[in-house]
Amino acid sequence: MALLISLDEYLSASYEPDREFVGGLLVKRNVGTMLHGSAQAIVGSHLNEYRKSHGIAVFTSVRVQLDSLQYRVPDLLVLEKPYRQGSFIKDVPLITVEITDPEDTFDCVMDKCFEYEALGVRNILVMDPDNRRAFLFEQNSLRLLTGSSAPLNLSQTTLDFPFAEMFAELDEQ
Repeated sequence: MALLISLDEYLSASYEPDREFVGGLLVKRNVGTMLHGSAQAIVGSHLNEYRKSHGIAVFTSVRVQLDSLQYRVPDLLVLEKPYRQGSFIKDVPLITVEITDPEDTFDCVMDKCFEYEALGVRNILVMDPDNRRAFLFEQNSLRLLTGSSAPLNLSQTTLDFPFAEMFAELDEQ
């Protein structure tokens, strides 16, 4: 269920869990399962290892301004340093990661991917911890990642994203 509110009201409020703001509507985010939280921690920990060597910053569940009427909250995002400081992200992330929840619909996930691509995000990942699948969204298409890892293109270099190893960590818990 979505609720119509003003942008000022959205930006000045805090929600638990945080909500997204899409065209004047306050939109619920599906989060909260233990598997989702574990996957978010594992992916965040892996990306955080590259902070210094790749000049990046990793954030979990922070609002990203897509345009004047849209704010999304990806599960994880990576920014290149330096970036603008503030209460929400105004810079274009290098990477966004959406970790699906059993309640997520395909259309909602795809909508976010299209929005991130329109913003200019280079690497849009979707991880399905329930089925141990990872996808990369590129050129308006969601591609299943095969093998054990995928290279992610940053500004000056690449970053290895070992999704199979991350799913194996989930299996160990």
